[in-house]
Amino acid sequence: MRTPASALFTAAICSALLLTGCAGPVEGKIEPKASAEPSAADTAAATDEAEAPTAKLGTRTNPFPTGTAGKHASDSVWTFSAGETDTDAWPEILAVNEYNEAPAEGNGYITVPVTVQVDDVAAVVDGADPSYSFDVSYVTASGNTYDGTTCLGVLPDPGELYNVGVMYGGAQAGFIGCAQVPTADIPGGAWVVSSLVAGSTAFFAGPAS
Repeated sequence: MRTPASALFTAAICSALLLTGCAGPVEGKIEPKASAEPSAADTAAATDEAEAPTAKLGTRTNPFPTGTAGKHASDSVWTFSAGETDTDAWPEILAVNEYNEAPAEGNGYITVPVTVQVDDVAAVVDGADPSYSFDVSYVTASGNTYDGTTCLGVLPDPGELYNVGVMYGGAQAGFIGCAQVPTADIPGGAWVVSSLVAGSTAFFAGPAS
């Protein structure tokens, strides 16, 4: 019996449809599309890369904390530490000497106790005068510097740097750092010890902002 041509044509069409995947609905699986949103790990990594590295300890943006010893240079014979800042030192200064000059209008006296030590005995066998070696100033958050010459009068014990005198290896002494600063600029600043010989500096924490 001869198959009609129309049947052969239909069979050929069905065979072609099977090869092209058009054989009716079948169960399948759709792979999840890659998310365009970054993962938490990717976000954390990007954040870490974006964060600026921590500034070196002892710089203006990362001063030595209160009570922490530091040097203005690794080869310096001097080691310093600074205590808590008194942001309103005028009453104490006035109590030392009634003839001490009051700060100018809009200004205030601030003080900080500083300890200095000579570590290298051999290097300072002939002694060194701290007042000719370094000075202490206050740097405000806005970047202005006020040194000890702005303090007019006798300071509370242990007195100013110039009272320390010559120091030899192993010696330790204390003095008061002082500055007259506009009261609005007192918060957020830092104390800086500056070498008068090498020009190097070390910053120490001032009052809280």
